[in-house]
Amino acid sequence: MTSATRPSPTTFTDTLASLLRLPDETLAMASIYVHKHARFHHNSSTLCPLDPTLSLAAKASEAPRPPSALLLPAHRLANPASAPLATSSPAYAPLRRTLLAAEQHLLRSVGFALRVPSPLVFLPRYLARALEPLAGLPEHEYARWTREARDEWGVVGLMETGLGRRVREWGLRACRSEEVVAWWPSRAVAAGCVWVAVREAGMGVGVEEGEEWVARVGGGKVDGGEWREVVGLLEGLGRLT
Repeated sequence: MTSATRPSPTTFTDTLASLLRLPDETLAMASIYVHKHARFHHNSSTLCPLDPTLSLAAKASEAPRPPSALLLPAHRLANPASAPLATSSPAYAPLRRTLLAAEQHLLRSVGFALRVPSPLVFLPRYLARALEPLAGLPEHEYARWTREARDEWGVVGLMETGLGRRVREWGLRACRSEEVVAWWPSRAVAAGCVWVAVREAGMGVGVEEGEEWVARVGGGKVDGGEWREVVGLLEGLGRLT
């Protein structure tokens, strides 16, 4: 495959994650691994199609996939003009060994910290807190509803709403930005994503502004100065399309 037709690392990983039905948390973790690996080696090189970040992130996010589940579609994506790879192919065993060795190398790059904090973990609770002054019924009230009542009234989870999906998109976007996720705490990044998404939706952010807002939404665990820096970086990325 020529450089003109080879998918970019980001597109490649996103497509592979979709084929493997991996959750957004896995994709976010893979992006964080990429940035940590780049900082460790002072470059942004990847091992595509044997990039170990996705397979290692799947294990860390409790969505493990066997090597064959990753290697077969990865080989097909990277080499569409070649014969499909099979576990019985002579090339499969060497590729599998290379992938597992690359995982070990990546583990050393991230200091063997497999479970790296991800901003996506904090998004649901931060968004719920952000919307409490605006909603007629606080999010914790919805949590008390039975499944039957939710089905009857058509109540979906907050992150399944249009705003929730946009907040998650901002979270994934932040994880893909080395300038954001590699240098700032995950809580500050999550609070920044919620702030930007809510304001972008034209909903405002409640009765408070700035420091008061982030103190309430972050539960007193987000530094206001770090949050402001993150918001500036996120706004510099431009609006979501």
